[in-house]
Formats: sequence, C-alpha cells, structure tokens
Amino acid sequence: MIQFLAKIFRGFHFMFGISAPPPGQNERTFVFAWLGILACLIAFGMILFYVIPLLYFRK
Repeated sequence: MIQFLAKIFRGFHFMFGISAPPPGQNERTFVFAWLGILACLIAFGMILFYVIPLLYFRK
C-alpha cells in the first residue's frame, strides 16, 4: 500500500514540478508526510464549513 501511495504522490510531484525523493528511498515518511498534509487540509476545510455559516447566520 505504501508503494502504491508513493507512486500516486510522486505523480502529483511530477505534475506540479516539485522534486521528490528518489524511488525506493524512505517511501514511508514521504507517504506519511503527504497523508498528514491531506489530513490538515481536510480538517481546515471542515472547520471553515462549520465556522463560516455560524458567523454568517449569527443574530
């Protein structure tokens, strides 16, 4: 699973022109860093979708 996710995340790096670590070298930390970034983005989005309506419709 780690190798599959590493291939996907390397594809993102290739599309955006960001250098990635060479294949086979420390893929676990590479994948966990990406998963952490995605988790933070999802949490930030959920907080925004919860807080903005509360502030907008506040009376």
